[in-house]
Amino acid sequence: MVIFNFLKKYFLSILFLILGLLAFIFILKKSGKENVRSETKIINHEIQRLNKMIVIEQNFSSFKTKKYNNFNPKYFDFLNKNIVLYITAMAQVTYDMKKIKIDVDSTSKTVHIIFIPEPELKVYPDVEIYSMETGFLNDFSKSELNEVMEESKKDITNEVKKSNIKALAKTQLISNLKELYKVVKLNNWKIIDDTPYANQLNTIKD
Repeated sequence: MVIFNFLKKYFLSILFLILGLLAFIFILKKSGKENVRSETKIINHEIQRLNKMIVIEQNFSSFKTKKYNNFNPKYFDFLNKNIVLYITAMAQVTYDMKKIKIDVDSTSKTVHIIFIPEPELKVYPDVEIYSMETGFLNDFSKSELNEVMEESKKDITNEVKKSNIKALAKTQLISNLKELYKVVKLNNWKIIDDTPYANQLNTIKD
């Protein structure tokens, strides 16, 4: 009876308290959903920025000298002939980031980097005859010129492959990925990276 009278007396107060509590919980949930939407939008925007192609270009140049003598050069040096070639190449390394695969799960607040394309190296060599000396009655044949030019193109292509151009492109890729990692971390999301670059970025996500 005492409890009944207490409830009767304070019914409206208790009702308003319950309604207020429910409203507070509703606002919290709505606010949480809005925050997740905002965070998802920010992360997706950063991913869109990441989707731009990474391109690193370098120019290479060198000289190549080739001496020929179809006879004995010791006794027939007047037949010696040589050619100096000027070789240039424009080298380009690209990451086609439009092929990147990233899954964004707003429910678990997780960004999953699944795949990053391999870099593509392209070399565009060009060869010019810088100077050419022919021996007595011993001109360069067309096949000899073609051969030395093809050799020169292969030489400069190998030089490009041994250079640091791929390392520069990778450095740029890592730099771009770091920005994504930072945004994910700033929003207290989790990042899962299944790519070979994960180890280099662990310090960012931890």
